[in-house]
Amino acid sequence: MLARAPSSLPRARVRARARVVDPPTLPFTAICDHAAVKTALLLGCIDDSLSIICTGRRGSGKSILCKSVRDLMRSDAPFVSIPLGVTEDRVIGTVDVERSVRSGATVLQRGLLANAHGGALYVDEINLLDDALLAMIQSNIAAGIVRTEREGLSVTAPCQCLALASFNPEEAELRAHVVDRFAMICSTDDSAMDMKTRIEALDVAMLWQDDWRCVVREHEHEQSELRAHLEISRALLHEVTLPENQVCRMVKIAVEAGVQGHRGDIFAAKVARASAALRHSLIVNDGDVNVAVSLVILPRATRDPPEDALTPPPPQGARQAPADRGEDEEKDEAEDDTDDVDVGNSELEPQVQEPDESKLDVSSLIDSFERAMHRSFAEKKTRGTVSGRTKGENVFNITRGRYVKPMFPKSGQIRGKIAIDATLRAAAPYQIFRRERRAEHDSRRIFITKDDVRLKKLSRKSASLTVFVVDASGSMAMNRMAVAKAAVFRLLALSYTKRDLVALVQMSGDAAFVALPPTRSTIFVTRRLAVMPCGGGTPLAHGLTVAARVAVNSRRRGKSTVGSVRQVLLTDGRPTRSLTWSQGNSASRQRELGPGAPTRQNLRDECLEVARAVRRLGVKSLVVDTDSDFIGDRFCASLADALGGTYHAIPKLDAVALESLI
Repeated sequence: MLARAPSSLPRARVRARARVVDPPTLPFTAICDHAAVKTALLLGCIDDSLSIICTGRRGSGKSILCKSVRDLMRSDAPFVSIPLGVTEDRVIGTVDVERSVRSGATVLQRGLLANAHGGALYVDEINLLDDALLAMIQSNIAAGIVRTEREGLSVTAPCQCLALASFNPEEAELRAHVVDRFAMICSTDDSAMDMKTRIEALDVAMLWQDDWRCVVREHEHEQSELRAHLEISRALLHEVTLPENQVCRMVKIAVEAGVQGHRGDIFAAKVARASAALRHSLIVNDGDVNVAVSLVILPRATRDPPEDALTPPPPQGARQAPADRGEDEEKDEAEDDTDDVDVGNSELEPQVQEPDESKLDVSSLIDSFERAMHRSFAEKKTRGTVSGRTKGENVFNITRGRYVKPMFPKSGQIRGKIAIDATLRAAAPYQIFRRERRAEHDSRRIFITKDDVRLKKLSRKSASLTVFVVDASGSMAMNRMAVAKAAVFRLLALSYTKRDLVALVQMSGDAAFVALPPTRSTIFVTRRLAVMPCGGGTPLAHGLTVAARVAVNSRRRGKSTVGSVRQVLLTDGRPTRSLTWSQGNSASRQRELGPGAPTRQNLRDECLEVARAVRRLGVKSLVVDTDSDFIGDRFCASLADALGGTYHAIPKLDAVALESLI
């Protein structure tokens, strides 16, 4: 027999036992590393007009960083999150039907934008949000007013808040004009944690899962001090002055970096003033300008920034050290100067090494490489000449684009936008018959069934994706890697002018990996390629497999605009790692080291087999042979034939630069 619960137990007490307390957000001071993102968030807390967008791969802490701002804002400041499945009425507001019926007057239901006034508005996975809805959110936040207009209703409400957003670029692309409307652009992938920092982050995460109250108590003092510091900074913000020489320096760096538009200049000036207020200073100095350049100008750069972008120029009329100073004092000053130089160099972006060690005519090599690129990827001819421009293609789907023609629902499921004109035309011949079969009390004028429904087939312009597969093995270090990089930089500039997508796959060591997912920002590819080290084996078969996976995934994404995919393979044709080695574990690798180890010919046959499979995917290929040997076996030419692409060899030393050397 089951025992009944005593009736004397209060019902409220039972509810209290079943209540689950939601843990708060991880304290801002408890988060390890990510100095650039944390600096941007602190500046946003001081000036809410400085919107922030944070990029990074999965599990890098983007959402935790953005949500940690909630505890640093004013106590009464709201923190509103926009879900992915949100509708337009929920964002800007609509008529509350239930309350309007009860009161007899039109009652407005406030939207998320109006609720975020005076606080923060956070959009996670912003690249998966609808484009029209995203444009409406950004325009309302920029205006500071949200306007709700419905039948017989026109209401405005203030909407001044800190806009926060985060996304993973591997899931879907985000248009450049959307990113440009954010003031500060930062990434969690830029911070390279050492072993000690990773262990510290792991300890904090484990302690938070075990007892989050303990973590909150430990960091409560630091959090309160930081809140008080930010409160003083907000009060000093309107008194901060920006000297004319600092304005000229920021504008000069923006012009040299190729920043388009004036948003970068305006946002950089605001960030510099907020950085000075964060230091509780009333004058912007060189360090504040460096912060503005790092968070605003460099992410918008379309070409390599100047070498002294983050190094302030020496002050004019600087006084020299007196001659009667002691040796100890001069030694201390020298050490201080060295420390300053190290700090400045740590903030500098990596620069491209000039390929002067090869003693080749670099301009001729790049021009010939560019012509090979045009010949291999050209798709139309004009008056007998090959054009290097990509042929305009269209992508068809049922979610976004221009209405082309009606279509039947697939598998009988109505998913997408209904084509009203085609639906009415399909239902028109059966109206007389359907009216006769309906009851007399049915007052409908038009009778539409499920078989009459037609969907809109939408079309939009597609972009081309160029996947650069770069061999970064040890043999490439001796085979003019710098010249190959210079040729890729020229192609990146061409891709930027046509607004194509670019991706970077690196082959080195035991396996290949995606160094940079598809993106429109060629400056990211340039920076990643400039510091790419050379060393290790050549997993050529795995590199072709990873590049094919990037091409397939880019076409299958829900919001993908990728039409044609092409790959540029830069290698010397010397594979040293098999596909089993790259994809296997330590046990399978030990088996390959035994008597049955693959020979050089086995590795090449495997690469040719993978290349034939990639050819069936419809990926256009250009194989660039960087081998510097005078006598070669032309394996790269066979690889190009298997890929169904074009073969191009970088000219040899005696054929190109002999005349210049004489």
